Amino acid sequence: MKCNRRQFTRIKFPRPVILDFGKNKYKCSATNFSLSGMYVQGWFKQHAGDVCDIKLSLSETEPEMTIKAVCCVVRLEKDGLALRFTSMEPDSFLFLQEALLYKNNAHWCKQPDGTAPPLYNWKIL
Repeated sequence: MKCNRRQFTRIKFPRPVILDFGKNKYKCSATNFSLSGMYVQGWFKQHAGDVCDIKLSLSETEPEMTIKAVCCVVRLEKDGLALRFTSMEPDSFLFLQEALLYKNNAHWCKQPDGTAPPLYNWKIL
């Protein structure tokens, strides 16, 4: 049996992301993420240890709900790469925590008629 060494639970929540490695920039999809990192689908000309800036969109309608962070490539696979967050602004970390909590607990928030509750509108005050 393979041991799961992850420190944080990963949530499947496909979101658009922009990776900026300086010379190489990619628009792709983050298929899952956690408080420590994310997995991004695609084909990349990068290596383990490469560092990038990311811009991860959490909402299709609220542009201010974006996570900006610095990441390091920890693993490359034939269909994508795994990134570890190395630094992040406090507001971005808060957005990430809220998104993970909401997505992880969404099944607890269903209404009796099976509809989802209204989406929480995030605003920076």
